Amino acid sequence: MKDLIYKHETVDDIQMKFMDKDIELWKEDISIIRIEILFFKRMLYSSIFKDLESDQQKKEDLIKDLEKVKEINESYQDKLIDFINKLDNIKECDDVQCETFYLNNHTKFRNDIESHFSAYRFYKTNVILFFDNCLEDRM
Repeated sequence: MKDLIYKHETVDDIQMKFMDKDIELWKEDISIIRIEILFFKRMLYSSIFKDLESDQQKKEDLIKDLEKVKEINESYQDKLIDFINKLDNIKECDDVQCETFYLNNHTKFRNDIESHFSAYRFYKTNVILFFDNCLEDRM
């Protein structure tokens, strides 16, 4: 049971456990977004949506935005790798000031990457609604 907190663990151990959990979730989310972007791209270019009556301008906007979203997600993947590499230095900390520095960086990074995930969910919702509207017109 890796997620449990045990009596023998120090506050530092617990903080590292939570930070590691965040990082694993962020890696997973970035990977899932990469797969979804690929799927959305294939759908938007597929013959299914070429033949359907749809708002072509909306479709073109979604395709254009898709490239931006892909670039941003790849940028966050690079930032995450850099963040993980820098976070390893927390193990060398000897004082609270040093640990606080890394904990604050973790909090800032969490806010930043969670903002990316939130913006992506908004984009994803728009793509799904576009697909839904196209398919609804077909039924």
